[in-house]
Amino acid sequence: MKIFGIGLGPGDPELLTVKAVRILEDADIVIVPQSDKTGRSIAGDIVKHYISAEKIHWYLFPMTGVKADLDIRYDALADTMADMAKDDKKVCYVTIGDTPVYSTFNYLRNRLFERGFEMEMVPGVSAFSAGANSVALPLCEKGENFCVIEMPATKEELAAVLQSFTSVVLMKVHKKLNVLIDFVKENDLSAAYLFHRVTLEDERTYNLLKEEITDDQAGYLSTAIIKK
Repeated sequence: MKIFGIGLGPGDPELLTVKAVRILEDADIVIVPQSDKTGRSIAGDIVKHYISAEKIHWYLFPMTGVKADLDIRYDALADTMADMAKDDKKVCYVTIGDTPVYSTFNYLRNRLFERGFEMEMVPGVSAFSAGANSVALPLCEKGENFCVIEMPATKEELAAVLQSFTSVVLMKVHKKLNVLIDFVKENDLSAAYLFHRVTLEDERTYNLLKEEITDDQAGYLSTAIIKK
């Protein structure tokens, strides 16, 4: 028995792969995460372009950051998905971005393996790839390299990473944006961009080498790229 984890890309419904669309259309149940009880969900907004509402199974993940609370929800969802699949249903779980990069499916994957299921993960366009493309910024050329990390807490940690790579992609920037702003001001960089809600209708892109911004100008879906 197999369960599918599908990357939906950063938000633009046109950025789904052909394979992702085919699997969604063939699925019996598509589990869509939401972060609050109002029903708001970028993933839900994307899949509604391709499947009927009857296929969607909403699942709430509280944005508390409390690991014990999330573990309970992941365990319960893994049990629910296992029961669905055992009933010969084709079950998919969708996540924004690319499935193996900071997605909730990574936590479900381990639990589903423990329950004896095979997994097929379908790639999605990552936010950093979409952002780099939006400003025609090469992440790396021949002889260069780049890395993807969660935004460090200090400028010193960021400087140490940049020593080893041509470009650094910074995820989960919003709570540490002040560190990034100070780092850009104090270092000689060839490029520094902040992407907020890239590809969505309210997206904002900041060239940090040319624009002054404050640490409240980036929300949850923010990614940055800096280059030597």
